Amino acid sequence: MMTKVLLVDDEEGIRKVLKIYLQDDGYDVSTSDDGKKAAQKIDNESFDIVLTDIRMPGMDGISLLKHIKKKHPDIEVIMLTGHGDFKLAIESLKLDAVDFISKPIDNDVLNIALKRAHDRISNRIKIQKYTKDLEGLVKEKTQKLGESEKRYIQLFNESPSYITIQDKNLNIVETNKIFKDHFSYKKGRACYQIYKGRTSHCPDCPVQKTFKDGKSHTAEMEVILKDASVRNVFIQTSAITGEKGRIKHVMEMSTDVTMIHELQDHLASLGLHIGAVSHGLKQVLTGLDGGSYLIESGLNKKDNLQISEGWEIVKEKISKTRQMVLDILFHTKKRQIDRSRVLLSELIEEIVASIQPKFDQENIGLNIKYPKENIMLNIDKMAVFSAIISILENAVDACILTKNKSKVEFITQIKKSSVIFSIKDNGKGLEENKKNKIFSLFYSEKGNKGTGLGLFIALRSIKQHGGAITVESQLDKFTEFLITLPLK
Repeated sequence: MMTKVLLVDDEEGIRKVLKIYLQDDGYDVSTSDDGKKAAQKIDNESFDIVLTDIRMPGMDGISLLKHIKKKHPDIEVIMLTGHGDFKLAIESLKLDAVDFISKPIDNDVLNIALKRAHDRISNRIKIQKYTKDLEGLVKEKTQKLGESEKRYIQLFNESPSYITIQDKNLNIVETNKIFKDHFSYKKGRACYQIYKGRTSHCPDCPVQKTFKDGKSHTAEMEVILKDASVRNVFIQTSAITGEKGRIKHVMEMSTDVTMIHELQDHLASLGLHIGAVSHGLKQVLTGLDGGSYLIESGLNKKDNLQISEGWEIVKEKISKTRQMVLDILFHTKKRQIDRSRVLLSELIEEIVASIQPKFDQENIGLNIKYPKENIMLNIDKMAVFSAIISILENAVDACILTKNKSKVEFITQIKKSSVIFSIKDNGKGLEENKKNKIFSLFYSEKGNKGTGLGLFIALRSIKQHGGAITVESQLDKFTEFLITLPLK
């Protein structure tokens, strides 16, 4: 029997092309040009899969998805997204869409999404079958089971999801093989003990809800495996009734969705990252335009002072561009540190040479102290250089906002088996509740002038070296960053 597909999109060209492709692939395809018509058609006809655009006039794709999952939960839905719709696409996954595909649509990606939809349909049919088998198993638990029991056990154990059968006290009376492999399982223990090491049931427990109303419920939560790793699972429940229709047990099926959560975080982070980088590049280009104009004007007038002013602007923007490139590199890649032997004094001198023009431009004093003897560090020079530069630039920005006579101390000391870089400014300081926030991704105290990447990347880089960054501050008085790196 052919799989029935409903294709919903307000763009006629997309409907025509996708319909031809799906029909050539053996699907029975119907189309609709808006969400409201599609909802009526779904209510009156039978479909296996719906492909719908997210953004449509009238009833949009998210509203259509909610309608389908409320009235026809067995229909699998694939979302079609345009540029900038990642947040809506992520929301659709939470509403039980099987997948989302970005436009323009790649046929290979479409085939993968359709396969996932088929797999879910197939698994649902199998689960419905062994749920019925399970009910019979509970009724006849004292009797020996024949071939039907073997088939049930095989299906039960081969499921890739964690499956448990629980009584009204939430004690697990039966489970499948993957659950026993991944959790510290003992028969008769409560699910909340095994999942989380709790002494009482979890808030909004879906199993308890099913015992109360007999309906299937869903939930998401974090669970702890026996190897101490934390995973995100999506839970679905189903009632198992006895002869008189009373609920005797509840089956809970939990699917590991950790990778989906990581993908959601990555997509959200990527969207914010692109926005921050675009804003930063716009500022850099504006500055370069201004600097180049001063240079060109100075050359025409033979005004060396104006040429010098323009060149200082250009140098500052080149430095900013380099820092942005380093930020992008460290944020977008899980980069492994590339250690080499670096002379401490040369590293500091290079840092100071790079940052000194910015201090001079803002008329901020920079006091430097460091050991002059030959001390070798085994570090990723680019990573440590970038981390220290980010903190020094923050110190400059903090000093600009204060009325005090601005100064920054950059002091390096060797203590036991560590090198400690201290960067202390007498700028605007930090509120107590913001000390931990400043290292968060995209958090910035600079408004539109900051990307919120510098300190996040700096902390990650130093941690990769086995080091640490701490901060002390008093509002309107000072801020001091301590960067600690092991010498070996």
